[in-house]
Amino acid sequence: MVPGDLPAQPGDIMKLLTKVAAHCGVAFAALVAAVPASASLLPQSWNGYHWAHTGNLAIMLGNNVSATWTPYVTAAAAAWSTDKYIDYIPTAGSTTGSTCAAMYGTVQICSGNYGATNWLGWTTVWTSGTSIYQATIKLNDYYFNNTKYNNAAFRQQVACQEMGNALGLQDADRIYTNLNIGSCMDYSNDPSGTKGTNGTLSNVGISATDFSHLDDIYAVLDTTQLIYTKPGAFTNPQSVAGGVPEPSSWAMIVGGFGALGMAMRRRKPVTAVAFAG
Repeated sequence: MVPGDLPAQPGDIMKLLTKVAAHCGVAFAALVAAVPASASLLPQSWNGYHWAHTGNLAIMLGNNVSATWTPYVTAAAAAWSTDKYIDYIPTAGSTTGSTCAAMYGTVQICSGNYGATNWLGWTTVWTSGTSIYQATIKLNDYYFNNTKYNNAAFRQQVACQEMGNALGLQDADRIYTNLNIGSCMDYSNDPSGTKGTNGTLSNVGISATDFSHLDDIYAVLDTTQLIYTKPGAFTNPQSVAGGVPEPSSWAMIVGGFGALGMAMRRRKPVTAVAFAG
């Protein structure tokens, strides 16, 4: 997804600032007003983005992935759901792998051949201020059909990492050649920790440090919470659709309280050039 793909909003609310971090292929797009000063951010916070909450969160995770991806997505959702503040609630998907459209109040996770994009996984969050109100995750089969990435370790690590990003958790380390730190939020040439290139720790799961930083982000309560993310409120994203405003309407609703924004991050395969030829 690129900034131009964001639906137009009335009153030029959606004026988008694109910031590109040149190292490690990480890209961000966000509204100027939505980006807090980095000095105020908690460790591993992605620009302060989080799901607004007055209590615990139950975030629907729409499954739009292939049968090959389903066990990895299921395992990652279960792992993140052991957090004391957040549960991912697996549901039927509301979109397709090719379009991967967002659904208000949910995270939609998709797989498909998105081409030679230089990313394995791409997470997009839509925000009002720093509050996330919907997100999408794309898992790029263009690369996962290649032998280097078509294995359990890479699939599990990327599914886990993108789902952490969708909660507002930033990557722990973006240098592929560093030793593994035992976290799926850590980039690696060998997430399995068995090939001798990145040490012996496995990077397919969530570390205690990841959970600690996530809990720091969500320890502070907000004054509002989307009803769709309250435990027990909904179990199917289709039940949300009827009462959800269109993006243009939503912009008008929240316009007086803070501009809407969109943020994207991408994960770049270190050997992408090898597949471009």
